[in-house]
Amino acid sequence: MHRRTALLLPLTLPLLAACQTSASFSETVTMVAIVETVDRTAREVLLRGQAGAQTGALVTVRAGAGVRNFDQIRSGDRVTVQYFQAVAAQIVRAGSPGGAPSAEIAAMRAAPGERPAGAVGDLVRVRVTITSVDTTTNTVGFVGPNGQPRLVYVRRAPMQELLRSLRVGDQVDIAFEEALAVSVEPAR
Repeated sequence: MHRRTALLLPLTLPLLAACQTSASFSETVTMVAIVETVDRTAREVLLRGQAGAQTGALVTVRAGAGVRNFDQIRSGDRVTVQYFQAVAAQIVRAGSPGGAPSAEIAAMRAAPGERPAGAVGDLVRVRVTITSVDTTTNTVGFVGPNGQPRLVYVRRAPMQELLRSLRVGDQVDIAFEEALAVSVEPAR
């Protein structure tokens, strides 16, 4: 499953590159944990973070009915979780074409008999109208096509640079991507 998992994350990057962004960022966070216990009836797995170190936080994860091969998970198995996030934004002229919202979802899961693994990712594109900009607190308010107001704290330097160029009433095309991949390796 490592091969398939590795493919999901980079395949979506060209979609963001096609946005011709004014600002963007991406990051991948990897967490390695060890399975402490498995409750087969409740379909819950207790994981110890930091690759199983005693100081690693304990996290309970519930596996839904769609998770294949759950019965193969054992105490001591190594679990690798990768989380990928990317945001791209471009200021556009009011009324310019191409602002239709869209969403794409991709998912994979282990074949019957393989070690438990899976990946899911989504890419959302939307045009928003800026309603507030505060460069002191690095926040931006906007409303999307659904009319729902949002206030977002901007943490990344490239996006903060874009924030300084925004004015109330500007329209911005945003592409937001997330992906999560999980694989389970047998205890060694």
